[in-house]
Amino acid sequence: MKPLTDLDHYEVLEIARGASSERVGRAYQLCMATYADDSMAGYAVFEPGDAAAMRERIETAYRVLSDVDSRRAYDAGLDAVKPLEPIPEPKVISASDPDVALAEIEPVEAFDEDSDEYDGARLRRSRLRRGLEIDDVASETKVNPTYLRFLEEDRFSDLPARVYVRGFLMAYASAVGLDPSAVAVSYLERFDGSLPQGKGAGRRG
Repeated sequence: MKPLTDLDHYEVLEIARGASSERVGRAYQLCMATYADDSMAGYAVFEPGDAAAMRERIETAYRVLSDVDSRRAYDAGLDAVKPLEPIPEPKVISASDPDVALAEIEPVEAFDEDSDEYDGARLRRSRLRRGLEIDDVASETKVNPTYLRFLEEDRFSDLPARVYVRGFLMAYASAVGLDPSAVAVSYLERFDGSLPQGKGAGRRG
């Protein structure tokens, strides 16, 4: 992933180039909620002034992409400097999937949680111990449930820029009763390690 300063308007709103105007509007509302002053994901990462700057970037992206003429001109500019890249579709998880069903009834008490290492499976077990659904955590943290699932599945390549991921992790940890700082430090070590060697500094925000 790119540093936050290098994200284009679509990447700021976390949508595909072909997104409909309705999708642009929904993405704008979600992003603004994520970086509101009272958002867990927002205050976990940004100082108040930084969060305001992020909201300003979101506003700019929305103004451009919500206007047909502005968006057409912006797209032309993007095409002039880089090819159109497909956005991966979120994995659809069915409750009827045998693997999912087995995972849901996995006896979480059997796992040793004395380690200070946190991965997606451990986050998920912590959530299940507290009887929380993904949507419960999403409601409390204002983080898109798709990204919460990506965290639990260690789907590093599908997650957004590092600065977003850190906020998501700290918000998630708070919601399920874990130490936010410990979770972020441990998980991000694995997240950074998933990058090609020598490219970590240039691809994460």
